Amino acid sequence: MKVVRSTCNYCSIACNFDFHVNEENCINAVKPTEDYPVNAGFCCVKGLNLDKQNTKFENPVLPILKDKNGDLKQISWKEAFNIFAERVKKIQKDNGKESFAFLSTGQLCTEEMALIGHIGRTFLGGNGDGNTRLCMATSVVAYKQSFGFDAPPYTLKDLELSDVIIFFGSNPVVAHPILWSRVLKNEIKDLKSRALVNPKKITDKQVNEVKELRALGLSYRKIAERTSLGTTTICRIINGEYE
Repeated sequence: MKVVRSTCNYCSIACNFDFHVNEENCINAVKPTEDYPVNAGFCCVKGLNLDKQNTKFENPVLPILKDKNGDLKQISWKEAFNIFAERVKKIQKDNGKESFAFLSTGQLCTEEMALIGHIGRTFLGGNGDGNTRLCMATSVVAYKQSFGFDAPPYTLKDLELSDVIIFFGSNPVVAHPILWSRVLKNEIKDLKSRALVNPKKITDKQVNEVKELRALGLSYRKIAERTSLGTTTICRIINGEYE
């Protein structure tokens, strides 16, 4: 059994884990790294279940095509490339070259992003953009207007030192306990109040319904299915934030 140290891929907190890997290269246990400064031997439930990623459903290694009946089936890469080429050529023939467009994912590395842009614009003559622009353009503008440069200027340590902390649309107690642990280290006595933004206008009837279902032993997910409320909202109701 060997121990492989790596970073959690669920969120940007970047907790460290010790993955206990057996001779078959399978993960037997996931333990938060004790001497890592970010999470210091602690983590959320998502991190503890990293070894269960892609284990419930088999991850397809071949392209997926929806047939005329709406059923999904795997096809070969050669068939996928031929179908793609034929459909793109037909679309451009019927509607002009500019009718074709592509959107790249933010998970591509720089070289792959450049390649898809080169193929899409130079050879196919279409329009293209990346998820990174759509995702981060507003953040860049906001950062520059607020702080003068286009990068987050804060660190986890700032949560321990800030005079005012406001969370919008999130419940860090449940979703980000590592981040919340830094808030709890804040020693400013006046940091007691919290601003709760309630755009959904949760009613007393909904609050009572959630509490009754919880009293019956239903999980947050089951309550969400019955009430059409999000699990974060349900957690807030249970914690008394809508009273």
